[in-house]
Amino acid sequence: MMKCYDYKSALRLNMLDPKLRLLHKLNTFAVLAILFGSAAGLLLNYCLRMIGAAGGMYFVYALCGFALCLIYPYVHEFAHAFAVIIIKRQVPNVKFGKLAAYCGSPDIVFSKMQYYFVAAFPFVFYCLILIPLCVIIPAMYFPLPFMPLIYNVFGSAADAFMIRIAVKTPKGSIIVDSGTEIVTYIPLKIEQKS
Repeated sequence: MMKCYDYKSALRLNMLDPKLRLLHKLNTFAVLAILFGSAAGLLLNYCLRMIGAAGGMYFVYALCGFALCLIYPYVHEFAHAFAVIIIKRQVPNVKFGKLAAYCGSPDIVFSKMQYYFVAAFPFVFYCLILIPLCVIIPAMYFPLPFMPLIYNVFGSAADAFMIRIAVKTPKGSIIVDSGTEIVTYIPLKIEQKS
């Protein structure tokens, strides 16, 4: 790998910057999508698979699915940490704040492909587990994997946004993600050609 002095900072994005209100926008999108997606999916499952069945226990399982969503941010961030450990053999910081849970470290430098892997890991991993569960379990228990699945899909909006930023960086760039701030560095060779 090239030395750090062979790179120049190209972009610094602080998710907590009050001027951007980016984290607030991403959280608002995720919460609305989770609420509407969950309601639509639960209603559709009930109408297609449980017509004529009593809905009392189904409602109880929906509440249990909601309770599982309350612990999902922890599970999601620890999946990011696991991916970092797999790729970099370093342990990142995992924090849980009022507005955001995050995993990152200013001491860990990622290539673009490594960053894609770490950012997308929880989304892909939990979809591979939860989608088959939604299909194979009886309709009554559908909310238990479905609610965390919806949270996983729409709760990964910030990860998708960060991947989008990484995609726009030139080849050979490196990325440092401290959790709430992402900094991309481009090789000086690319800058000199511009």
